[in-house]
Amino acid sequence: MVAPSPTSMMLRTKKTKAVGIPTIDLSMERSKLSELVVKACEEYGFFKVVNHSVPKEVISRLEEEGTEFFSKTSSEKHQAGTSTPFGYGCKNIGPNGDMGDLEYLLLHTNPNSISESSKTIAKDHPIEF
Repeated sequence: MVAPSPTSMMLRTKKTKAVGIPTIDLSMERSKLSELVVKACEEYGFFKVVNHSVPKEVISRLEEEGTEFFSKTSSEKHQAGTSTPFGYGCKNIGPNGDMGDLEYLLLHTNPNSISESSKTIAKDHPIEF
């Protein structure tokens, strides 16, 4: 989640508004797909994925959980653990740290690891998390 600072809002130009997010279609041929992923990462640092077969319900649930987590107080978010490398972290972004804050929550794909983290991330419903 990126929270823009007032300074970053003033720095936006028509050029940056016209830039689109790269879209990666997972139904493409694998060799072409890998080229596009590399290009998107090198040029933009992120991309949008389509035709991934992840159910819309799962995506909606993830968005809800993310919104709920990042709306917590700073001390509540820090209970999810420090980013070593997994856990909650927050960094200033921009050449002088003046472009806003980047908050992130990195989770391991191991269900046992997520199970432990969920006790501090989603205290009200850790099993569902």
